[in-house]
Amino acid sequence: MVDEAFQISPKKEPRRKIQTPIPVIRADEELYVVSFDGSARVKRGGGAYSAILWKLPEWTVIQARSAYAEDLTVNEAEYHGLLLCLDLLSTVDCKRVVLCGDSNLVIRQVRGEIECKV
Repeated sequence: MVDEAFQISPKKEPRRKIQTPIPVIRADEELYVVSFDGSARVKRGGGAYSAILWKLPEWTVIQARSAYAEDLTVNEAEYHGLLLCLDLLSTVDCKRVVLCGDSNLVIRQVRGEIECKV
């Protein structure tokens, strides 16, 4: 099964690989990881989004939330997930946070690599 999957997988390399530093955590440090995701139906049919907040090093789930909204694109759903992350982070006192998401657009805009166009 693995060989068959390898044969049909794309052979193209990405145009650009984004280098992300691996965070280092001290034994006495409280570090939080927050993750978001969003998805939507085609042609603005509505979308769901969610966020989860963990505390390291135990990976304790502090909070998780999700919601649904009508008339969203997939990128808008991803941004709603990011906004949920910010809401979750507002409930804790943290000095550092690791943000995780699978939206290239959102992550690159948060990192200041591309501009947000309205």
